[in-house]
Amino acid sequence: MLFVINFFICFLLLQITAKLAKRSIKTYAHIISSAVGGAYSFIILLDTLNYFVLSVSRALSAAVIVLIAFGFKSLKSFAFTYLLFISSSFIVLGVICALAMLTKSEYISVHNSTVYIDISARGLVLSALFAYILSCVIVRLYNRALSKNEIYTLEIENEGKSVSLFAFCDTGNKLREPFSNYPVIVADSDKIRPLMTETKTRVIPASTVNSRSFLMSFKPDRVTVKTKNGQEEVENVYVALSDEVKTDGFCAVFNPEILSV
Repeated sequence: MLFVINFFICFLLLQITAKLAKRSIKTYAHIISSAVGGAYSFIILLDTLNYFVLSVSRALSAAVIVLIAFGFKSLKSFAFTYLLFISSSFIVLGVICALAMLTKSEYISVHNSTVYIDISARGLVLSALFAYILSCVIVRLYNRALSKNEIYTLEIENEGKSVSLFAFCDTGNKLREPFSNYPVIVADSDKIRPLMTETKTRVIPASTVNSRSFLMSFKPDRVTVKTKNGQEEVENVYVALSDEVKTDGFCAVFNPEILSV
């Protein structure tokens, strides 16, 4: 039972982390990393460990969980995701402890600086669900605040070629590539077509209020978004070609969800 509870909590923590980091997790990696988190709970069965050993073991176990779930692309990306995972644990465990205090649950065990609370499976699910909803609300509020700036500079690179263009930040752009579920940047065909290669193209269905169409798209080697806080390299995103994104102010549209919180 101890393993199952911690497996569930770790599974949820990774979901929240992925939501905040705008990263995707493969199913098998999600399950394996959650199992590692569940297995770590058995530390309560060991003899009493000193604070230093406990701290190092927790830091290492969290690093292994994040590494299995999201992989390693760069030290900066890994460190950012790692910190989000730790932050997510504070959110979930804080909600669980708050619920335990409100329901006057009793502590059933304290060992190796780990507190285990007598809380029902229903209470655990509800508190975890509340924590997930809370994280979604935080992301939504952040995206709304971000979209107020509206215009950004995108640099799209593919096969040794690159193009720089102005892009409109629009929360209404919900377009996603159907197989990977990656978000899609819609850009002016004339600007982007030189970057396309036949081996990386995908057809994406797109719907508007009055019509339905299909857009040619590709997954670029690199997309960099320049913001007032600097610049950020965006992972796991497609770029679709459209003849309808042509204005004096911008020639691409993206959802702020592609940016990290």
